[in-house]
Formats: sequence, C-alpha cells, structure tokens
Amino acid sequence: MKSWDFCRSITSVQILVALGQEYGAPLDRLLLNTALDQQSLSNPEIVVEASAEMAVVRNLLRELPHVPNLGLLAGERYLLSAYGIWGFALASSPTARKAVELSQTYQELTFVFSGFTVEEQGEYAILVFDNSDVPADLSLFSIERELHAAMIIIRELIGDAMGEEWVKFQHPRPENADVYEQCFHGRVEFSAERNELRFPRSALDKPRTFGNLTTASLLDKQCSELIAKRSARRGLSGKVRDIVLRQRPMSMDMELVADALCMTSRTLRRKLALEKTSFRQLVDEVRLSLAEEMLSGTRLSVEQIAERLNYADASSFSQAFKRMSGQTPGMLRKQGESLPS
Repeated sequence: MKSWDFCRSITSVQILVALGQEYGAPLDRLLLNTALDQQSLSNPEIVVEASAEMAVVRNLLRELPHVPNLGLLAGERYLLSAYGIWGFALASSPTARKAVELSQTYQELTFVFSGFTVEEQGEYAILVFDNSDVPADLSLFSIERELHAAMIIIRELIGDAMGEEWVKFQHPRPENADVYEQCFHGRVEFSAERNELRFPRSALDKPRTFGNLTTASLLDKQCSELIAKRSARRGLSGKVRDIVLRQRPMSMDMELVADALCMTSRTLRRKLALEKTSFRQLVDEVRLSLAEEMLSGTRLSVEQIAERLNYADASSFSQAFKRMSGQTPGMLRKQGESLPS
C-alpha cells in the first residue's frame, strides 16, 4: 500500500474545492471522477479515500492551468483547526516536541500525500517529506502543499520561537521562485537532496501556554482509536460504513443497507462475521467517530448531534457515548473548549 493510501476527512476536499471555486472553476468539474456531489461535500461527517482527494487535485490543476503554485496556495489554508481530533491533540501538547511526535505518529489523520519523518541535527529540528511514491502529475502540488501547511502549523504551535525557517525542495528552482519566498519567512533552497522544513531545535522543549498533558494524553488515545477504525474497515465493512455515513437520516436498518449492497440481510450478516465484525458494531463505530469529531470540531449542540446520529434524544446519545468512549459528551467538549481556537 502506498504511504498516502488512507481514508481521510472530507475537510481537505472542501478546502480544495473552495480554492478552485474562488478562481472560477465550476463545482461539477472539480468533483469529476470522485463519486462526490454537493450533498456529500456539505456533510462534514463524510470520510473519503485518498484517490478521491487526488482526483480533486487533478481537476484543480486541469481547470486552473493559468494559476501558478496551486500547492502553495492550498497549503496556507490547512490550519490546525482543519484537522479535527489530530489538530486538537497537537494544540493541547505541553511542548512542541510532543506535538511533533504526535503529528508523525498519527499522520494518517492528516491529508498528506507526501509522508514525513522527524530528525534532529545540530541546532535544527527537521521535518523530511518524501513524495517519491506520489503520482508524478501530483508530486509538485503535494510537496508545495505539505511544506507550506507544515510551516503554518509549526508556527501556530511555537509562535515567535519559530524564527526564520529553512526550507528545501528537491525540484529545480522555478521561474516564479519569488512566490516561494513570499510564502516562507526564511531561507528557500531548490535542487536539494531532500524536501525539508528546518526550524530551531531549541523551540521543541519550551513549555506551551495552552498545553495540557492530561488532555493531550486523552486525545492521543482517541487518535489511535480513530486510525484503527478507519484502517480496519475496508472490504465489505468499508462499504457498509460508507452507506451508513451517506444516508440521511443515518440508517440503522440492516435490511436497507443489505438492499443497497444487492444482498439479503442474512448474507450481509454472514459476510461481516467473516470480517470479524457485525452491523451493530460498525454502526456504533461510525456513530462514535462522528460524535467525537462533531464534539471537538463543531459548535453543534448535543441535541443537534444526537439528531444527526439518529438517537431518540440527547439523553440517549449521552448514555451511548459514555458507554462507547468512557466519558460524557460534555467532558470531551470541555477539553476542546480549553484549547486555543
């Protein structure tokens, strides 16, 4: 499996489509070959395959050939708040070192195509991005977006301690290199051996004003659970999950889901058992992951979230959420509200 081949929140597609529309690209052209439409695009609960996001990038590049450095333009829009629980985990970290460690461990909760590793050399901390397995037509966009987004996130985390970063790109110096120099605040190199973002190593261990070790540890656990749920549900389980996610109101009816898959509910039950799961378990996982993301990443009330997830009322939702997660909706929301916006 390619390093970028993981499911991700639809937020990145929303960001890319908004960028394209601002430059005049029509929505239907931006969503070509994605199986997405206006309804799914407007639903923050949808999870998409990396291939769908890549299709949007290709559409963006095809529709806007006259707009240079689209990757850099996109990258500046990926603030911590766009990443849901992953962003909250980084923002709650007591030090930048802890945030960087979390960012690498759980990068499957990001939108990267070019995966990254972390190194320390002399006075620098270094994020090294590898776009070697990214399709050639998306390679430049990917590395521009990833490095610009990383710079913005690091600056959000460490503020003035960032100083002037040092950025290296493997591709040759382009004619419009001045655009890169406008995006980054320090030294920019091209034709380098690796794609890198360097910043002062000394900033890693400075205490952060908004850091909270207890909250960071809890969100660390939730990041791990969310990745496990996303990565484990491929095959038929993944199809069931997608149907449950896309139906409005959210379907709890196994017969309806089985019908959508052109099989009987008995066959569906048997095939899910072969994947060591059940319809009820999948529905619970979908509800829990969506609840966590909506509680931590939106301003929806508990009553509104309960309605979206097809619970009878807020009390039923709260009881189910505590059963599945070990905490109440209010506890999770309070943790999010204590972090910087």
